[in-house]
Amino acid sequence: MVMASFMALRQGIPVEEVDPLTVELVYAAEQPAEAVRTRVAAALPDAELSVEPVFDAEADRYFFVDFPRIDPHGQEREIFAFARELRAAVGAAEANPVLPDSLYGSAHLGAEQESLAGLCATRPDSSRPWGWHHPLIDTIGAWQTTRGQGATVAVIDTGYSSHNELADVLDLRAERNFVEGGTDARDRFSTGPLMQPGHGTLVMSVIASRGSANAAGETQKPGGITGTAPEARIMPLRTIRSVVDFSQRQIAAAIDHAVVQGADVIAMALGGPTRVASTEAALRRAVAQGVVIVCAAGNCWPLVVFPAAYAPLGICTAVAALQPDLRPWAKTGRGPQVTFSAFGEHVWGAAKNRAGDSDAGIRASQGTTLATSISAGVAALWVARHGGRAKLQQAARQRGTTVQAMWVHCATQGMTPPPVWNGSQRLGAGVINAARALGAALPAATEAPPAPPPDAAPTLDILQMHLAGIDEGILGEVDPAMADLAPELIWLSYRAAARQRALESLAEAVAGTEAPGVPAATPPAVAGADQPTEALARVLRDAPALRAAVGL
Repeated sequence: MVMASFMALRQGIPVEEVDPLTVELVYAAEQPAEAVRTRVAAALPDAELSVEPVFDAEADRYFFVDFPRIDPHGQEREIFAFARELRAAVGAAEANPVLPDSLYGSAHLGAEQESLAGLCATRPDSSRPWGWHHPLIDTIGAWQTTRGQGATVAVIDTGYSSHNELADVLDLRAERNFVEGGTDARDRFSTGPLMQPGHGTLVMSVIASRGSANAAGETQKPGGITGTAPEARIMPLRTIRSVVDFSQRQIAAAIDHAVVQGADVIAMALGGPTRVASTEAALRRAVAQGVVIVCAAGNCWPLVVFPAAYAPLGICTAVAALQPDLRPWAKTGRGPQVTFSAFGEHVWGAAKNRAGDSDAGIRASQGTTLATSISAGVAALWVARHGGRAKLQQAARQRGTTVQAMWVHCATQGMTPPPVWNGSQRLGAGVINAARALGAALPAATEAPPAPPPDAAPTLDILQMHLAGIDEGILGEVDPAMADLAPELIWLSYRAAARQRALESLAEAVAGTEAPGVPAATPPAVAGADQPTEALARVLRDAPALRAAVGL
């Protein structure tokens, strides 16, 4: 049965720089890696595939099965059905397809950093001073206490490039390339649909470019712009080619590497609509070791993407993006999972998108990337203010909590939503303020939430958390029998929300309120991605609220 489903998938020749199909197998208990390989090979004889444990080469709970000849785009429905059959055949507890999204294809989404043309962009504005956001989040006041010296931020992204804004910023002793392999984490400037060459350099510059700023938002040398933590160091980890259409295949390994190599903060300005249990497990492992994790709520998707969507579990910070006037950036992800917001429109950063571009390029960009980078810099200031990761970890253990929880407590202390949010509860507790975060006392034991358990939650629990963020009334239609269908339900829910966002963006474009270049027609639906499998369709017939949540 499983072999027939596999053979029904369209297969072709592996293409370089295109992520093939990956299915994550999750077991209830650790399994010998060789035993899992044997089971998969027996279930799919003669199939071209590889099976690799995520964390431990000898025995693990999490395994990635890669199918190099299968492009997931357009056959997602068939892939979900195949994954469920594979799970049963190899005795796994879960099988999570790791899927790139295809709603915003090359015809509808530009590839230039955060200035994504059309559906994911708003009108650019380069009129503000290069450091205009500094006085608004009071980094200037925070710098009276620390400028981040001694703190290291691991940036899980496309890698770094030569650029003036990264002078004296990078600590290359622990750099790593999880895409091509090896220790050279330099950006390869991958091109093509949905790629963001130079994205990592942008993130690193906004976090830690050297310099200063005054109350007018004017920056001082040595950098052109000034990072939020201008004396912190950056650990560059090349882990993705694209922040939009990416495989989480390397994310867990990058998080583990950052922890072992001494990162105090991990910044991930990336995300997608796919739940991968090993990414959640890696976040839990990192938080247990005293690392602060800052993630982007996401662009274009109206819902908070993964891994930021795990923020309610206490294992990361989810950051939404704001305009300079404190209103939400039009394309930010938002929802009850958001921890707080930061500026994400018209924020200046390093601009180098091709190897031949100038090392002095600076541009005002937009997106939750900028909000995440600003916030990761504040987190680095906070860690430095309290003496580093080891000292904070000791304080957390005394309180029975985590450094992540203490960071969120201090960062949100005294926050109130701005009046321009009109009472919205979907942009977090308020707007990050660096001086206030550094001035807040660490929580007492009675104020700190307990440390989260070490193992990733079942995907059914993640589905329920996700649906509760949409409408808690939907939960009445979810029962344990849907566990096998949970990955597909999460995927379809994100797809439905993205289609709605696309329609809204197109309507705005027609009205002339958005950036030029937006396509004049609705992005075509992709049948395999937008329709449920037969098994899910049968369940949805008697679940009207759940059916609506997935856009049917």
